[in-house]
Parts: sequence; structure tokens; C-alpha cells
Amino acid sequence: MIIKCRFCQGTGRIQLSFLGLSDELCSVCKGAGELEIAIPEEKLTTCKFCKGEGIIQPNSFNPADITICPACKGIGIVERPTFSTSPQTPSNERSFPQTPRLVHYDYDIAVSYASEDRETVDKYCETISPRARELRIFYDKYDQVNLWGTNLYDKLDEIYRTKALCCVIFISKHYAKKVWTNHERKAAQARALQENIEYILPVRLDDTEIPGIPPTVGYLDLREISVSKLAHMTIEKVKKLKSQ
Repeated sequence: MIIKCRFCQGTGRIQLSFLGLSDELCSVCKGAGELEIAIPEEKLTTCKFCKGEGIIQPNSFNPADITICPACKGIGIVERPTFSTSPQTPSNERSFPQTPRLVHYDYDIAVSYASEDRETVDKYCETISPRARELRIFYDKYDQVNLWGTNLYDKLDEIYRTKALCCVIFISKHYAKKVWTNHERKAAQARALQENIEYILPVRLDDTEIPGIPPTVGYLDLREISVSKLAHMTIEKVKKLKSQ
């Protein structure tokens, strides 16, 4: 069954032009404007959390404030609860249709950071490369030719949302203030919410709080470990994610 994407209303893009920004590719349908659901129609019901809209929209006209519904993942419908009297199966078990996980990536990790922290990130990427030559890293310093002449707003959204296996975010007071880092973060968060996997791997440089990354999320702290240790742990994490 094919349904119209509730998040972009079938247009394939999120309208931002009235804010003076380029429209964003829809993070739910990835520009298709529609979604294919493999569950029989009679087993589906309207999502009560978002009332079928697929989005949670606060009292704001800014599309940047819109949140993809965590219950239906932007689809607007969920599978009806199933009931079982079998002792092996818990009763009132509920399942939701999941957005398919991406299977092809251009990069194993995408690095998101503030320019003020470039020296640290430089050491991190240079430490990883010799240890794992097969590890593909998106680091703007390494991709200057590919980024040259492109619409960076759309290109970075695409990279941080669809092109990497995981995203390493270097959290700092500088990161919280930058327009471009917030754009990268929102793209990464849309992906993490959509797939419900360990996509964002936060690395702390200080105690700054970042919207959407709660303190309960497991992180590494570069005040406690070395850059070399962080690089080693990144390689191990990527191996683990690839094996899942």
C-alpha cells in the first residue's frame, strides 16, 4: 500500500522558502513524496500521538521547529495493537511500522564540529586514517573538491542525514552557537529519530548542552580520554555497527 507522506504533504520537500532559506528534502520520504507500507490496510490505524499528521508541530510557523512523530516515524499511521493469550507472548503487544534502515553509505562516519575546534578534529581524523584505511570519513577538509560549487545547505543536509553510517559530533560552546553546526545537527537528529539507532556519537569538549542531545545519551569526553583513544573507539564502534 502506498500512502502520501504526511510530513511533506506529498511534495517531497519541506517548505522553508518563506523564511528566506532553501527548501529541505523531506527526511521521511527522502523526496519521493509517498511511502510504501507492507502491512495490510486493515491492520493499520491512525496514529493517536500525531493524529495522523506524521509530525508534532508546536505553536510556531517555523518548519524548523517541526518534529517527526516518534510513534509513527512520520508515516501518520501505526499497526493496530495485537493481543495474545499465549503464555509465551506478552498480551497487548504493540508494534509500529519502521522506516527501512539505509543499507548503502558513502561514508562510515561524518564529522560535525565548530571551526574553533578544528585543531582537535584534525588530530582525530589524521589519527583514524592510518589505523583504518578502509574507514571512509566525511571531513570537510578532505572533501573540498566535492563541496566546491555545490549548494552547501542541501549538500550537507544530504550527507549528515543519508550518506553516513554514523555521525560524530564534537560538542562545545562554539558548536552550540554556529548556524551551520546546528543545520548539521538537525539533519543528523532527523536521521537518528527516523531509524532509532545509534547514529549520533557525541564527543564532549566541555559541558555545553546541545538541543536534542539529552545528557542521558552515552558520550565520550576528550577531557578524560586522548584523541588516540577516541580514534580507536570510533573504529571499534563502526565495526560493531556494520555487523548489526
